[in-house]
Amino acid sequence: MVVALATMGWLSPAGSETSSDTVERLLASQRAALESAPVLAARLQELTAAEAAARSVRGAGTPYVEWQSEGFESGFDRAPNAQDTLRLGTPFNYPWNWGEGRRLEDATVLWTGAGREAARLELAAEVGRRWIDLAAATDRIDVIGQRLERLDDALNLQEAKFQLGEVAGTDVAQLDLEHVRESSRLADLEGQARGLRAKLQELCGNGCVEPVGGDLEELVALSAASHDGITGASVEAGAPYRSVLGEAEAARARADLVSATAFGRPAVEAEWEQFPSLEGLPGYDAWGFRLSVPLPIGSAGRQLRSAARAEVGAAESNLEVARRRYLQQIESEVAAAQGARRRLSALGTVLDDLERVEHSLSQQFRLGAIRYLVYIDGLSRLDDVRLEAIDARSQLLQSRVELASMTGDTSLFPLEVVAQEEDPR
Repeated sequence: MVVALATMGWLSPAGSETSSDTVERLLASQRAALESAPVLAARLQELTAAEAAARSVRGAGTPYVEWQSEGFESGFDRAPNAQDTLRLGTPFNYPWNWGEGRRLEDATVLWTGAGREAARLELAAEVGRRWIDLAAATDRIDVIGQRLERLDDALNLQEAKFQLGEVAGTDVAQLDLEHVRESSRLADLEGQARGLRAKLQELCGNGCVEPVGGDLEELVALSAASHDGITGASVEAGAPYRSVLGEAEAARARADLVSATAFGRPAVEAEWEQFPSLEGLPGYDAWGFRLSVPLPIGSAGRQLRSAARAEVGAAESNLEVARRRYLQQIESEVAAAQGARRRLSALGTVLDDLERVEHSLSQQFRLGAIRYLVYIDGLSRLDDVRLEAIDARSQLLQSRVELASMTGDTSLFPLEVVAQEEDPR
């Protein structure tokens, strides 16, 4: 099997190909994970093993050759009547069992094909989830870092006023306490970011391309705004559901084959015997054939059939569980995405004015028109709006990741496309 990673431009909702730096950083991290993540390699090997196992179950068994020599005396000398026998045999399938074997192999190939697609899609989605978490942490650090810079300027100004006797020492101390609190908050966010960065590198290693400030906002603007077209049929067409469906079909085909061969397979054997000359009688060679047919009796075969039927029932139940889970998850993620959109819409009326309001507060504080408590409270409210917007964007994108991974619709969120070519068998 040959697998090639295809770097393809992500299509925006309008259908035009985009080469956004944000998207390129995200897709580069996904490509690195798809090329090197051990978790994906392990899953692909499991699916390859399942294909090989299906082909093995389909086959009747291994041919064998047997040599038998009789007539050894003490000292391993050959007796005059020593005899040699050579047997060559093989089990085989009845002609009416060939269809069950072919259906098992075909169903397994369909299952593993969807399983490989689903495994790659899920890994790309997991990279996307962790990348979004790191991007959100980066934006929060930017907000708190800028707030700390403003507090630095305010503290310097307040200390200068204190030296001139314009403010009391308690005013400087209160502002310094706020500065210390925000410094601690920034240190905590930076620690969280290091942990999130390590989680991302767990998947994509040295190939990770980390997000920068503003990436969340750009991803929200680039990805699809409407989730109305997502239905149960969209989920059933996606690779994850098709993988579960294929597994159930493979289990059903395996049960049919096991039921047909539960009591064993017939075997045919050809035999050659060499009889030596003895007491003036000439030696000769003899040929023989043997055909063995298993009888459909015994508890072992019945139990195998019962186990196969139980496996089919379990696979069909798992399929129904998966269908219901995916439908519930679709509704949940669509609702979460719509809620995040409404949050961003409500915040959008004030986000554009934050810089102007912030500049006004700074100038009023510098000129002494407002006290430091008003200034700090004003900054906190502005930053709370910024942090709320970051949380809303992160929630919206996380929901879009889930929807994209379930449906395979990369207009909802950019996921790396993988072109796969398999050798025919």
